[in-house]
Amino acid sequence: MLSKPKRFWILIVSVVVVFYVVVLLGGLTESKRRSLELRDETSAADHVLVSMVVTGVNPFTQELTAQLGFRLAGSIAKDDVTPAVDLKLLVNNGSGKQEFDFPKGKRMERISAVFPLDGDLNRYPFDRDVTTVRLLMTTPTRRVERQAPKGPPSTPAITEQIDVLAVSTSTLQNNTPVALSVSVVARVTGIRFKGYVTRSTEQEPMGIVLNINRANIVIVISLIVMSMMAALSFSLLVMVLKATTERKVDLLPLSLSISLIFGLPALRSIQPGVPPVGALVDYIAFLWAELIVAASAVIIVWTWLVRSRHEL
Repeated sequence: MLSKPKRFWILIVSVVVVFYVVVLLGGLTESKRRSLELRDETSAADHVLVSMVVTGVNPFTQELTAQLGFRLAGSIAKDDVTPAVDLKLLVNNGSGKQEFDFPKGKRMERISAVFPLDGDLNRYPFDRDVTTVRLLMTTPTRRVERQAPKGPPSTPAITEQIDVLAVSTSTLQNNTPVALSVSVVARVTGIRFKGYVTRSTEQEPMGIVLNINRANIVIVISLIVMSMMAALSFSLLVMVLKATTERKVDLLPLSLSISLIFGLPALRSIQPGVPPVGALVDYIAFLWAELIVAASAVIIVWTWLVRSRHEL
């Protein structure tokens, strides 16, 4: 029969092995949990499928980069990628033009756009961002123009689109909105996506809302690093306090303190996508760990100075 110490260590090893396997399996399937595949279809026969692929997220510059591709269906299509009518895409591109013309009979090429993020990077690793991709596709109207009604417009959804994309009312009066279907694929390492599509009564996608936060693995790594910094600093403090109670001062804690003063910033920097010093992660662990390490160095130095003076 195994003794109590052996049973204890077997239990500890078993827990560590189980924890390792769970973390490993979680890492292997992490990509699926953080990715987003979203599709929203229109019921209109004549429509354009907008395929959006997120290629990058930069929380430092508060920007999301995406590629937009197009597929046509119905009477507006000469083939899958060639329109039979003139089309104009309006999109809230934050770094370039917001209007893209697709002439009749010419292939619709993919376009790249950058969308602004709204979030607070200083809450890392629990920061969250949100962005809304606004899309509106139009074609020159082919029906007889009617006199514009007086008073406010009767299509509030399009009015909201005008406000967001800065499009004049007269421009929309001379053009007919084209129904859109939407396909979104978002896979960026370290980022978790959630989203949905908002539509108006005209079957127009008013926007693609994307909610963005850190992947679970990034949060776990950050928490582990913070725990390591706290454990190292408090362990050093205990070591220093013990050294001060002895008759002969041991200067080993001093060398450890100096090493950790420069080592903790390097340990902090291994956190994926960590912002400059001043984020929430620093107030939780890093700044306090640095203060404890610096205080430990001061304590051991002054203890040595005071005792050396008494020995003279």
